[in-house]
Amino acid sequence: MSNNKPIILSVIIFLLFSFAFLAYTETRQQSATNQNWWIVYFENPKNESLSFIIENNSEANDFRWELSSGESTIRKEDVKIKKGELRKIEISGSEIENSGNKKVTIKIDSQNETRMLYKILEK
Repeated sequence: MSNNKPIILSVIIFLLFSFAFLAYTETRQQSATNQNWWIVYFENPKNESLSFIIENNSEANDFRWELSSGESTIRKEDVKIKKGELRKIEISGSEIENSGNKKVTIKIDSQNETRMLYKILEK
């Protein structure tokens, strides 16, 4: 039994270091600030509101968004959002009512990336 003690002790030490390393890397990967990404989403996807949020965790600060209904562009705007911030973009329903089309597309560009939001209005 005494011959097995060094082996058992080595395995226990190895497992402890392995668990500590895995915990460290997992915590680092879960942190949003260590990664380069940005997302867009509707503030309330279930109602008729077209207000949306751009959440930036990337190095890019310049965003351009475009509101379209059918083939016509209704509104365009450039927005600066620093890393770690989010910005709510307010869009009123009256901007869409004049177009007569119920299908709405919001296109957001930043550097080489594009995101799209789609919504079909009931009114």
